Amino acid sequence: MGRINRFLCPSCRMTWQIQLGHGFRHALLENVLGAFPADIQEKILADTKGESFPSFEFQYQAAACPKCRQVLSVPVIHLHRSGNTYAPACPECGTSVRIKEEEEKLICPRCGESPLTAEEIGRWD
Repeated sequence: MGRINRFLCPSCRMTWQIQLGHGFRHALLENVLGAFPADIQEKILADTKGESFPSFEFQYQAAACPKCRQVLSVPVIHLHRSGNTYAPACPECGTSVRIKEEEEKLICPRCGESPLTAEEIGRWD
């Protein structure tokens, strides 16, 4: 089950609410592919060609776009056999995003002053 997180900047008071994690439907590769643009879909399919049941990890992760200055949720997939990990660029501007690592704090992309605080405010599936 996924979670809904709110990120808040204590300096500029900007807030973002995004969906993170994955739902039940994301257990199958064919259901995950639609979360990615066509060029990444092709790479995923090439990497899993010949696998009857591709082994992968998928989830939506928090990221920051330096150009749009927004916090957003991006799909990320790690393919076990090839070892490759794929994540798209910002869907709004096409710029590479900075994906938040597990224990890392994001610095506010809007003002650049403070680490964002995060709180779970709900669940989704």
